[in-house]
Amino acid sequence: MDGPGARNEFIVVSGEAAGNRLVIPRGEVTVGSQDGSRLRLPAYGVSRHHALLSSVDGRTILTDQQSRNGSWVNGHRITSPTELAHGDLVQFGEVSLRFIDRNADGGTPREDGGAPREGAGKDTAKPGPQQPKERLGTALMFAAGINVIGLLGNSLTSFLTELTPTWTWFATPLVGLLVALAIEMLGFYRKNQAAARQQPASHGHAPQAGPRAEAQAGPRPEPRAEPRRPLAATVLLTLLLLGGGGWLVTAGASYAVGYFSGNESGVQRLERQVVAEAQGVRVTILGVQSTAHFTRAEILVNNGTTSTITLPLFQNAMLTGPDGTTYDADSFRSNWQPQIPPGGQRKGTLNFESQLPEGATTVSLSFATVFVQGFDGPRTITVPDIRLKPLAGSEPAAQSHQDAGR
Repeated sequence: MDGPGARNEFIVVSGEAAGNRLVIPRGEVTVGSQDGSRLRLPAYGVSRHHALLSSVDGRTILTDQQSRNGSWVNGHRITSPTELAHGDLVQFGEVSLRFIDRNADGGTPREDGGAPREGAGKDTAKPGPQQPKERLGTALMFAAGINVIGLLGNSLTSFLTELTPTWTWFATPLVGLLVALAIEMLGFYRKNQAAARQQPASHGHAPQAGPRAEAQAGPRPEPRAEPRRPLAATVLLTLLLLGGGGWLVTAGASYAVGYFSGNESGVQRLERQVVAEAQGVRVTILGVQSTAHFTRAEILVNNGTTSTITLPLFQNAMLTGPDGTTYDADSFRSNWQPQIPPGGQRKGTLNFESQLPEGATTVSLSFATVFVQGFDGPRTITVPDIRLKPLAGSEPAAQSHQDAGR
């Protein structure tokens, strides 16, 4: 049996804790990174339940507990219970330890982490190289790069939306995706740089342990395997999502918003502005557009009377085509405030429920009733002879109708 004070030890030979002694308790001892381990090693590459040490009758046996990075003795990964000998170099993850058998000669381990002064052939254990740290300038450079990418993305988004207002729904997510990909690439590059800086520290030269030492340093812990995604496949998938699904989503959203709000882009058909006035109320037609679903008229109303007037739209504002067909204004899809104070004016957009015929050349707009809070002012008002341009492709048809009339 082990006598008092003759318990075996580990001496840390690498890292900031180089030279520290770890006494191995008698009996079975768990080695791992969790708090419940009797020999706790909170370092990278050490599993929660990494290994088991059995110290009985002066013998110390190491058994790996199927840890992710394995347990190593003198540069070899152990696969079965292995008895440790005096001077063996043991590695758990990034922690390198020298095993000291206090029963071999009863010597006292040296303060520098080497083996006891037993005889010739024993090298002095030296602390391994410390892991290099990232410089402040490099960290600031990456932070500035990320902010510059975001600034360029915002500027490009503003430029594209002003250049092509119709494609705002498409330009914004496109630029956002490009910015996200650029930031991800910058982060990937930084991660690789950090891994490159760590490599020399992981493969630094460790001191030899004596006759049984078969390697200068323990192996680097095996990293967790990550699935590889070819860059070409990633770019292709991104383009497919952007050009297919992304475009459909943005186009569908734009279509739905335009339809339900009435704010669709259209073709301007008004040849020139038309003005009509009745008893101090003047209505100016500023524009007439044909959209995918509606006819939209932009008007300006000046109230020159001394009374407040009200021009409601529901079953009151009508657009009359050349064939006598009338179209009611849609109150929900129009942008119009019906009440106009004395001496005031109101500008707005009236959306009518359907399109005018492509060959229509003249229409009229009327308010069937003008509600006046007083005695002056008209009871109705109409703007006749609003001349329109024919839509593209309908001009020959209109010309043929004129020729037939001759």
